[in-house]
Amino acid sequence: MRLPNLRQLYTFRVLMQTQNVTEAARQLNVTQPAVSKMIASLETELGMPLFRRIRGRIYPSSDAVVLLAEVEQLFAQIDALQDGISSLRSAEAGSIAIAAIPTLAGTLIADCLSDFARSRPGIHIFLVSESSTGMLGLVGLHKVELGFMYDPPPPNQALQADIIGELEIIALLHRDHPIAGAAEITPKLLADQRVILWDRDTPPSQLIREAFARDGVVPHDHYTTNSSSVAKRMAINGIGVALLDPSVMIGENRPELVVRAFRPRIPLRLYCIQSAYRPPSQITRQFLAGFRSRVRNYSRELQTSLG
Repeated sequence: MRLPNLRQLYTFRVLMQTQNVTEAARQLNVTQPAVSKMIASLETELGMPLFRRIRGRIYPSSDAVVLLAEVEQLFAQIDALQDGISSLRSAEAGSIAIAAIPTLAGTLIADCLSDFARSRPGIHIFLVSESSTGMLGLVGLHKVELGFMYDPPPPNQALQADIIGELEIIALLHRDHPIAGAAEITPKLLADQRVILWDRDTPPSQLIREAFARDGVVPHDHYTTNSSSVAKRMAINGIGVALLDPSVMIGENRPELVVRAFRPRIPLRLYCIQSAYRPPSQITRQFLAGFRSRVRNYSRELQTSLG
C-alpha cells in the first residue's frame, strides 16, 4: 500500500470538517470534481471506503472518523514543525554552544549571552570554560560551534580563526602600592617591584617579557599563574603588580584597586574559532554579531579609561 500524500490528507480533513463537497471545494479553491477525485484516489490507496453518498449528501464511515484523529495529529505536528522553523529563522529558538578561556567565559561572553537570552527565552545555552587547547578540541569535534581565546591558534585546516577585536594588557595594583600614583606602568618602573604574570608558555606572557627585555629589565616574576582571576586576587592582597587581561575587571568596583595602562602597549587580539566545514547556526551567527559589537564598545571604553 502506498502512503497517502499530504494533499490527499488535507482534502480529506477539510471534507470531514465541512461535510460538504461544495464547501470543501470553496475552501480549497478547487472544483467539486477535483475534491471527489482526490477523495476517490485516497480511498483507492487505503483500500477502504471513507464516505457513503446518499441522496447528494456524504456520510463519513467509522474508519474515516478514526483516520481523522490520526490526520489531525499529523497536521498538529506539521504546524509545530513550521513554528519551530520560523523560530529558528528569526533566531528566537534553538541552542548556542560556546567554549572560551576562563577569563572571557566568566566576563564578556557570560554578559553578552545573558543579554542575548533575555529577548529570546526559548533558546538553550551551553557555555564551557576551557583552556585554549581544550577549547580547540571541542570546536574540532563539533561539541561547540564557537570558541574564544587570545592566543593565535596553531594552523589547522579543520578550523577557521578570525580576529574579532583587540584589547590590551593592563597593570593592576593595590592603591597603597608604592607606584600606584604613576600615570602608567612601564618595565623600568617595575624594575624593583614584584610582578604577577601569566605562566611563560602563553603568548601574552611572552610579549610582556619581551617588553621588559627591550628595556633591559629582568622582571621579578616571583608569582606566576595561568589564571587572570588569581592574578587579580593577588594584586588585591597587595603582594605585587599584576599584568593581565582587562576583562577580569568587568563588573569590579573595588576602591582598593588601581588600574593603569601598561606601556609599551601590548595588544590582546581576541580570536573566534569555528569549524571550517560546518557553518554556525542562524542564532549563533546573531550572537556573534552582538559579541563583536560588545568587544568593540568595551575596547573603546578601555582606551578612554587608560588614556
